[in-house]
Amino acid sequence: MAFDVNDGLTGFPSSVLRRTPGVEMKVENGSLRIRSARTASRYLDAEHGPLKDTDGFVDTNDMLDLRNDRYHFVGRRDGVINVGGLKVHPEEVEAVINRHPEVQMSLVRTKRNSITGALVVADVVLRSASGPEDDEDRQIQQDILLLCREELASHKVPATINFVSALAVGDSGKLIRRQA
Repeated sequence: MAFDVNDGLTGFPSSVLRRTPGVEMKVENGSLRIRSARTASRYLDAEHGPLKDTDGFVDTNDMLDLRNDRYHFVGRRDGVINVGGLKVHPEEVEAVINRHPEVQMSLVRTKRNSITGALVVADVVLRSASGPEDDEDRQIQQDILLLCREELASHKVPATINFVSALAVGDSGKLIRRQA
């Protein structure tokens, strides 16, 4: 971990990039890059190239968006969904879906589409499990879609919301993402 922010606000102040002792940080092409004496210089296997660039910075692949002098993590570069040439970070859509009071967790993924190349699909675990899809589930589904339409660009709104009983989570507690 390069830094810690405990101010209770979303994102982190842009000043963190300039004021973190022992760590140099910058944002280049929307991606967070870090340079530190503690950074490894290369991967152990031969498949990957150098970890550091020519200036000694490591590209974290964490994509950031600057809003009101605060950087917000919007997702990972390697997980971007391309909907007709428009980019969607699954984590951004999940953050909106997860704000719904009935949602325990969600996973946004891609589904191939012959017209746009891909569509956004959300698998959602509800806090209270119900039986086969009922009227309450349909209402929650509509509420989630409304929330997404209010807060996201139209290409980021899920084309489909699937209610599932569980999502795969790794030992670290993070969602297991499979590339489509």
